[in-house]
Amino acid sequence: MGVCFVFAIMLLHDVIQTIRRHKLLTRGEHILIGVSGGADSVALLAVLRRLAPAWKLRLTVAHLNHGLRGAAAAADAAFVAGLARRWKLEFVGAKVNVPLQAQRLGISLEMAGRAARYRFFARVARARHCAAVATAHTADDQAETILLNLARGAGTAGLAGIPYVGWHALKFPPYADPPSAESAAHPSRPAALKVVRPLRDVGRASIERFLARDRLAWCEDATNADPAFLRNRVRHEVLPFLEKRLNPGIRLALLRAGDILTKENEWLNVLAEEILGQCRRAVAGQALDAGRLRDFPVAARRRVLRRWLETGGLDMETLGFDVIERLDNLVTDRRGGRAATLSGGVTVLRAGANLTLSRENHPPVREFSALLAVPGQTRLPHQGGVITARIAPGIIKERPEAVGALPARASLSLRVWRKRRLLARSWKPGDRMRPLGMQGTKKLQDIFSDGKVPPALRHKLPVIECRGEIVWIPGFRIAQGWEVRPGEPLALQLAVEP
Repeated sequence: MGVCFVFAIMLLHDVIQTIRRHKLLTRGEHILIGVSGGADSVALLAVLRRLAPAWKLRLTVAHLNHGLRGAAAAADAAFVAGLARRWKLEFVGAKVNVPLQAQRLGISLEMAGRAARYRFFARVARARHCAAVATAHTADDQAETILLNLARGAGTAGLAGIPYVGWHALKFPPYADPPSAESAAHPSRPAALKVVRPLRDVGRASIERFLARDRLAWCEDATNADPAFLRNRVRHEVLPFLEKRLNPGIRLALLRAGDILTKENEWLNVLAEEILGQCRRAVAGQALDAGRLRDFPVAARRRVLRRWLETGGLDMETLGFDVIERLDNLVTDRRGGRAATLSGGVTVLRAGANLTLSRENHPPVREFSALLAVPGQTRLPHQGGVITARIAPGIIKERPEAVGALPARASLSLRVWRKRRLLARSWKPGDRMRPLGMQGTKKLQDIFSDGKVPPALRHKLPVIECRGEIVWIPGFRIAQGWEVRPGEPLALQLAVEP
């Protein structure tokens, strides 16, 4: 019996154990398999194809061309389509312009690629009535993810790494109708894509031995060696350095830490649900009793707030640590009548001892226009905001949470402004602007639609105009030509706060 054969049997055994232990698949299910053409995804497809007859699984292959590598990416797509055809499996392919999406959203290529992949998987899974999508995340991916999340300052959920079963939110609007009772028990699941990772306990070395045994080819993605991508630097530089200089078993140590934190995180979530139930019983509906929650330790408050937002229908991927801290300040501050604006136009209101989620769906407010005081403050009482303008050095580089999310800040060029009148006004149908970094002009209506800004918030959000030109939308980009250039000592600093 050859060594490669033994390793292949061991890999199959490990995958079967992972599937059973974590209840990843059920007999008779239709599974969508994300296949990039790389070694990991080809191995995943080969393994599930081998298990399909006994488990009565129906398999569909999905491949997304990210528009990053030209002819090489097209060759990958053709390879995966050919593999599916040879194995008599249904194939669904698509192509997106990930670099353009990254530019439009102001995010990294990695983030834009991930978002595009899961949107594609969700669309195909819905159309084909698939129970889940299987992705080829491995034990090596898990170790890298834990290290990356540690460097980013993640909490226990992030340090637990990649779950065996995940629920990927399908970006339904957070201002939609509140979720059902079933949704409250499983926050994102009714509007989420189930993602399973059967290779989570398998290392890349085992995968390559398995492919060699079955004489299976795969595609090598040249971007996997590009140090411009942070994960590649962790994979090829950081982890090998730690293995050499800190701990030869660093990968196993990271996996063990991830397993420990996963179980502790599950236990803490149970406690958070109990606290959330206590705080909800004191008031009606979806409101949260801030007075009762305030008595718990800060770690419990943060976790409860996250669970409360999840059950309220918000996508937690868009709500980071800073957002939770702002809400915790609402909890600990005994003053009422305060609010925090979240992404997508959702507002958390503190009224007395209660926190409530506001999804505005009443008719739009009347049009408004106010001349900005520069320097100084301009209050917009009917819109519930204040605009501060000052002349100071520096360029605001913080990334806004979403179009319309407050507080929002921007830096404009004094050279272009030339002390002309600035107006804060409501938007009007037909309004356009020239967003920085984009070609041509874009309708404000399209900007609001792309950013999923609810209609009520659109009519309350002040847009900044100078002599008929819209120069900034809070939570979005400034206009082309208004950027502060290197060497300009001062800038016009604008801030809009609730």
